[in-house]
Amino acid sequence: MKKLFLIFVFTLSLFSYDELTIDDFDSKIKGKNAIIDFYAPWCPPCKILAVNLEDFEIEKPEDVEIFKVNIDNELVLAKKYGVKKLPTLLLFKDGKQIKEYVGIKSKDQLLEISQNDFK
Repeated sequence: MKKLFLIFVFTLSLFSYDELTIDDFDSKIKGKNAIIDFYAPWCPPCKILAVNLEDFEIEKPEDVEIFKVNIDNELVLAKKYGVKKLPTLLLFKDGKQIKEYVGIKSKDQLLEISQNDFK
């Protein structure tokens, strides 16, 4: 039973992503290839994308990091970046936005996006 609990805890921490706020957004993505998931906890498509991001995390390029922004808590960030539909993925390279994707993306689509857009 202890082993199962430890595996469960490890798995949860493995797929927990930094939640960005207006205060730390710029500093956390600076100098990185970042995929930022703008989501809401009540959004069913966002939950599907979250599972796909977990699958993607296992195979993603090492130089790509995933962050999340809960628009219920960070409406200012959503407005700043023009997020009007959920889920929305914004890609940043070295702190500058390079691409936007709206809707659910599969693990394979996420791999293709990360390989092509962060060249």
